[in-house]
Amino acid sequence: MVRTEAMNDFLLSGRRALVVGAEHPVGRTAAVALVEAGAKVLLASQDPDVTDALEITVKAVSDAGQPNPPVHMQSAVLRTDSKTTVELAVKELGGLDILVTALDKPLYAPAETIDDAALEQVWASNFKSVWYASQEAGQVMLQRGGGVMVHINSVMAERGVPNATLYCAAKAAVLNLVRSLALEWARRNIRVNLLECSWLDVPDSPATQEGEFSSRLVRYLPYRRLLKPDEVAGALLYLVSPASAFVTGTSIAVDGGLLCRV
Repeated sequence: MVRTEAMNDFLLSGRRALVVGAEHPVGRTAAVALVEAGAKVLLASQDPDVTDALEITVKAVSDAGQPNPPVHMQSAVLRTDSKTTVELAVKELGGLDILVTALDKPLYAPAETIDDAALEQVWASNFKSVWYASQEAGQVMLQRGGGVMVHINSVMAERGVPNATLYCAAKAAVLNLVRSLALEWARRNIRVNLLECSWLDVPDSPATQEGEFSSRLVRYLPYRRLLKPDEVAGALLYLVSPASAFVTGTSIAVDGGLLCRV
């Protein structure tokens, strides 16, 4: 096969990447895509005690071309864990060029029933964790002269959804975090972008549970189906690669046209 110069822009040979939330199906897809493009990855969890899910990711990454990738079990909502994770990535990989986060912890409940404990959990899991990872990785990238960040988020950052008020608000905060960091770090050679996913076809999603909600949702979706995690790979690879060298502060929606609806 003849490889064109344009295709070379999608290669990541020699790049070092940290994937936070690697136990999630979309985080797993991200890690595999990075390795297949030539990068070396360190896999970090969102939550502690997710050994079984991380082992699935380790096997997928090993099969993709990086045998026995380094792994760090952490709690992404803790500053100390985020700092340790970034330091470990630099040590194990020899540097850090790419950060990908797949941090997600939904909450679906009527607004009037949500207590302060739930508020803190949703905010920490969906926003603070992204902020910690961005700031800690950003400090390393600023010292080395640049890097790339892609935060995998939800289309709920763009739309309000009943019974998901706090979750939508936290995801919207990540959207503006990306925009602001992109502006702040543009002249220091760090690109920051967002990848927004539609409702995912994963076991723990309310969209995959039998009942009225899931059946109504599928009828509403333009493609009348959910997003498969593997379908995120192409957009992610574009955003982390040299092919998007002049792209920062933007979001790409992998949503089957969902955001086209009013």
